[in-house]
Amino acid sequence: MAGVNVVSAKSPKRASSFFQRVGSILIPLPLVVGLAYWGIWPFTLLAIAAVTTCLIELYSGFQQAGHRPRVWLGLASGATFCLAAALQASLTFDLTGAALCLLILFSLSTELIYADHETGVANWALTFAGACYIGWLMSHYLLLRNLRLPLHDSWLASLHIPPGAAWVYLVLLITWFQDTTAYLVGKTWGRHKMSPFISPKKTWEGAAGGSLASVAGALLAIPLFGLPISYGAAALLGLAASIAGPMGDLAESIIKRRLGLKDMGNFMPGHGGLLDRVDSMLFTAPTLYYLILLLTSLP
Repeated sequence: MAGVNVVSAKSPKRASSFFQRVGSILIPLPLVVGLAYWGIWPFTLLAIAAVTTCLIELYSGFQQAGHRPRVWLGLASGATFCLAAALQASLTFDLTGAALCLLILFSLSTELIYADHETGVANWALTFAGACYIGWLMSHYLLLRNLRLPLHDSWLASLHIPPGAAWVYLVLLITWFQDTTAYLVGKTWGRHKMSPFISPKKTWEGAAGGSLASVAGALLAIPLFGLPISYGAAALLGLAASIAGPMGDLAESIIKRRLGLKDMGNFMPGHGGLLDRVDSMLFTAPTLYYLILLLTSLP
């Protein structure tokens, strides 16, 4: 009976945790979906706000560990990556690559004004690595929004979803399917830990369930949004996302462990900072963006 009581006591807690997890996704979802539909510039402002919030959380973690990142330089770099991605579609040259080069040159040049000679290189490296990790990777949502591949007839054709927004919705749908299913399967049947020292709650059973859900979400997106790809290509996108998403989660967990932190912040009470919620999305967007370009360019 003691075992039954323990399970009973844990059940409400697990249910509460699940609903908090789902709520943390569903509450901001209308804003993300709406701004992606509205246009590239409203969506860009949202991306810059998200990048700024995540970078502040990351740099705060660095500071707690005794480092001194160049916060304003990092925030400016993150915003620049987003602006370059938003403008890329209207230009004939690689603005995102140019932005990366110019930011390296500028950020290194600014080190001349700092007096922390012994730790300056490490501080610059943490600053720019953070800006690339969050700003550069997040900017791929804007590159996805700028894709202009014509859509096919779909279940939601009456909504006149812009082509770029449909690709953004694909990433969001896959990520939500993967994350939610992996959580439920892992909680219910999870026995074998993926990485006990980095993220002890993740299991191989949850990862397998998340992979199947990720592929299912990608397949569903074809009739839902009218994406101009085959079902085989969609399955490949889902499979790639099912690998990239958990890797993004684990990568952020490594950073937190190295800094001695449990969460990156308290942006979402009970679920840590904003970076804790979008870590998998940072890896998924660029992975799918380049894979989409590859798949849609094949004869």
